Amino acid sequence: MLFFLKYFYVFILFFFSLTGTSQKFLKEEMDAILAIEGNNKLNELHYLLSNQNKLLKTQELALLYVEIGKQFYKNKDNENAILFFKKAIVIQEMYKKNNLEVLNRTRNNLAWIYYYEEKNNERFKTLKQIVDDAGKDKYTFNAIIDFSILEAKRGDFYSGLHRLNIELAKNKEVEKEIKLRAILIYIYSKKYENAFTSVNQSDLNIVKQHHLKIEQKFHESNLEQNEKYDIYNNLANVYEAFNEIDVALALYEKVRKYYDDDTLNKLKAVNNIGILHAKQQKYSKANNCFQEVINKSTDIEQIATAYNNWGYFLQTNSSSSKIPYFQKAIHIILEENQTDFTIPSLDQIKKSGYEQEILVYLVDLAYHYVEAYKEEKKKHYLLKAKEIAYRVDELVSLIRYESNAEQSKLFWIEKGVNTYMLAVEVCYFLNSPEEAFYFMEKNKALLLLENIKTLQAKLALDIPKEIQDREYKLHYELLTLERLFQEQSSNKLIKQKYSSKNKEFQQFIDSVESEYPKYVKTKQKIETVTLNEVIANTISKEEVFVSYILNENHGFGIFCTSNEKLLFKLNNVIQLQSDLVLLKQLMKQRFMDKVAKADFNRISNSVFQSLFPFKDALSKLKNKKIIIVPDDALLSLPFEALLTSHSEDFSKHYLVNFSEISYLQSFSVFEKIKQKINHPQKKIMAIVPYQFENNSLPELLGSKEMMHTLERYKKSDVFEENQATKENFYNFSNEYEIIHLNTHAGIDNITRTPWIAFRNKKLTLDELYGIENEASLVILDACKTNDGVFVSGEGILSLSRGFFYNGSKSVLASIWNVNQKAGNTIIKTFYDELEQKKSKSKSLQNAKIKYLQEHKFSEALPYYWASFTLTGSTSSLEISKGITFETILIIVFIFILLVYIWSKKSNKFSKK
Repeated sequence: MLFFLKYFYVFILFFFSLTGTSQKFLKEEMDAILAIEGNNKLNELHYLLSNQNKLLKTQELALLYVEIGKQFYKNKDNENAILFFKKAIVIQEMYKKNNLEVLNRTRNNLAWIYYYEEKNNERFKTLKQIVDDAGKDKYTFNAIIDFSILEAKRGDFYSGLHRLNIELAKNKEVEKEIKLRAILIYIYSKKYENAFTSVNQSDLNIVKQHHLKIEQKFHESNLEQNEKYDIYNNLANVYEAFNEIDVALALYEKVRKYYDDDTLNKLKAVNNIGILHAKQQKYSKANNCFQEVINKSTDIEQIATAYNNWGYFLQTNSSSSKIPYFQKAIHIILEENQTDFTIPSLDQIKKSGYEQEILVYLVDLAYHYVEAYKEEKKKHYLLKAKEIAYRVDELVSLIRYESNAEQSKLFWIEKGVNTYMLAVEVCYFLNSPEEAFYFMEKNKALLLLENIKTLQAKLALDIPKEIQDREYKLHYELLTLERLFQEQSSNKLIKQKYSSKNKEFQQFIDSVESEYPKYVKTKQKIETVTLNEVIANTISKEEVFVSYILNENHGFGIFCTSNEKLLFKLNNVIQLQSDLVLLKQLMKQRFMDKVAKADFNRISNSVFQSLFPFKDALSKLKNKKIIIVPDDALLSLPFEALLTSHSEDFSKHYLVNFSEISYLQSFSVFEKIKQKINHPQKKIMAIVPYQFENNSLPELLGSKEMMHTLERYKKSDVFEENQATKENFYNFSNEYEIIHLNTHAGIDNITRTPWIAFRNKKLTLDELYGIENEASLVILDACKTNDGVFVSGEGILSLSRGFFYNGSKSVLASIWNVNQKAGNTIIKTFYDELEQKKSKSKSLQNAKIKYLQEHKFSEALPYYWASFTLTGSTSSLEISKGITFETILIIVFIFILLVYIWSKKSNKFSKK
């Protein structure tokens, strides 16, 4: 046996030494073949390959596959080139630990062939592999740029911005810095290209900073001048979006002159110049620009965009005459020659690779179909517009789902808003409340719905809480540093911290992914509930709901009972928006003079009539439980304080007197919230700092009486003074059914992020997202806890949102600064009503009515009682007071008294 093992060992050594020698010869033979001039290299390399043992996965064999792939590429046989590059990559991945650059070079070659073959998905995956391996070679740098560009073209702008900012923070070379800043400008340009969305001033400031750095350092680089003019073109796009027309026009003209001999680049600028002329109402010049592009360009995107622009700015009173231009744009970009127009399928749009461009064309086409219906009253225009609305909804949902960055998702949610309004208008004309409800739900809190669903999926994986907490903490710190770096990209200290934090976060995610591979891949598609499902599952005979969709010019609503569906239009929306601004200002006033009271009386009732414009509105609302799904300016309006009729005695005519009211972000979000089953161990967690280490925050000594009341409830804990810390909230808040925070809150002046204060530190909304809770009710007994940044189509990014994200069933929060005395009075009564097993909405209604009954004059104004609103579940809670020390003393005293009386009587009886 030993003899056999000895000779086997000798054979193995001989075999590997022979293999090593043969691989050395293989390299030499390859070099010799490649040195030969002529076209016979491919045959020679194939012959060399036929003599190799392909079971031996050596680096030299991989190199042979690469060289064969290159020869196929030179022979314009890309299919076989791809095949051999893939074979090489399979082997090279086995050696990537020590030879990553070699692997990345092959991947880079493969990505370029995918580019030439217009296989964008395959190219995207290949570049992602290079980026994910995080090498330090030139192929990784180029892949980061190309991958970020592809992400932007797919609509995931913020993932690309984040990645490029990280690279910029690490970079020390001037040429690379200019390239990175140029692509950052390109992504902002892509974001605002044809964008029917609001602009963010901070984006323009960031772009200007990048522009300044490029101008300062461009002469130090070896970059070509045409790269500078590409930057100018992208800069002009951004300036145009911010309505700086003269600056944009000057930049486009520079580009046009520079590219006078480069037709495609010149016409790219001409198209944009045409749009600016149209905005300046120089329509003849604009049409000349669009026709020049159509006549001279060979690029289908340029031609299609020119047709779309021409139709949009065409000077005619007939919308139907504009429609063929938008149809032509869609046909051209899809490269279709058919004469009859059909709305493209989602699959056709995806395969074209022009999703964002077609989205714009479709929206313009749908809008003009609706306008044509208004002019000609032909129903088929509405049916076409509705069909397009569904296709746009699918397309926006697809782009949003494929985006990874939350900001990109918000961007595409906002993109869909105008289309959803248009779709609801179409449904109104067709009298289809069921379809209108679908589009209204798609217009509300989609990202919150997706995040709740994703979180629930992650929780189902049983990941330890400390891992989730660390992810949110690191992500929050990284976001904070990224904001600072974008504003101060030349600050070396911030640059270093940002780069270091990104590395720490990435290492953490990699370690989690290796242990819990499903965790970081959790991505949930969302579904919206139907109107009939809501009526069947949510609305009882005592309940009604009103859902709104609103923007600055248009508005609609749906009023539903268990047996009625009413789709209505909001009239004179521009005036309504103006009234809402003034009404909310009046509601926040602590005192009103005679003029202000008259204004409030008139405007409040006018808004009530506008928001409930249907017949017998008040009788349909009386003694009902109203669920309100607000939108836009209505999100910060307490409907309870609307006057149902004109009266100098406001107290008796507020809507709160007739109905109990609660709010939802959307019914789809509510259905998802209901699915989580909470298991709290205790009843009430109350946190009240009274005083703060931050001296700018005033004391809250008036809350002591309220906290002493809460101490009396069973299974309740009051964290006050030094115990009212951020750390205690982190550690214990998930143990309680009711979380009551009596403190200060606000919004950061720079980041616009909501925060809530504890004794030692502030907790921001971004941090709050990482704290799971088991609460059935969160009471945010502080100022402006329902306030935050408004995002069209998503709602207000408030503290309330953070609690719903992490499992809360309902939140009681304030819209404006709360009067401490009045607030404590209402909250105390609210608890008393809950103790009697009344619903949360009924408890709040009764608390407000009681306050109004007990207070007169200025103290009965909305400022004092209307700020608190209830969002989410209205179901009752079981709470009860325990026996207090005072009660025990009374019982003992009564017992002693009874014993004394009994003993007295006993003595009297014994004497007889």
